[in-house]
Amino acid sequence: MNAKTVAGTACAVPSDHDAALAKRAHQTLDALIDGTLPVSARFGDETVDIPTPAVSLLREILGYMAHGKAVALAPLHAELTTRQAADLLQVSRTHLVQLLDDERIACRKVGSHRRVRVEDILEFRRETESRRHKALDELTARDQELGLQ
Repeated sequence: MNAKTVAGTACAVPSDHDAALAKRAHQTLDALIDGTLPVSARFGDETVDIPTPAVSLLREILGYMAHGKAVALAPLHAELTTRQAADLLQVSRTHLVQLLDDERIACRKVGSHRRVRVEDILEFRRETESRRHKALDELTARDQELGLQ
């Protein structure tokens, strides 16, 4: 597995071998998660009970890795610089600053620098994707009405 940095956060970039292992582990965790009980995991000579929410998160991580996707973890309350936030959104820093100035994304000032919470960036991205899907659905319906599809 290769390590990479995105938005100032270390990422796990799986190799093909890692992706295959992740796929098998993902399928195994699927069978083990019942929603309430912790899962026991063995690490060398140690057995550890892992709480269900952590197992669910691990399962999701493994699912992404099984498809060759890079994965990074950050607490939702973490704050990013404008460069890191722009990288996370895959936009220019200038565009992000405009979004902050227009109050489309919340931020706070530390001296003359802006800080943006990860959860605010992720919420903006979800809302943007939702608007895109809605617009695409409307265009598809319009095409059907006009007999273009």
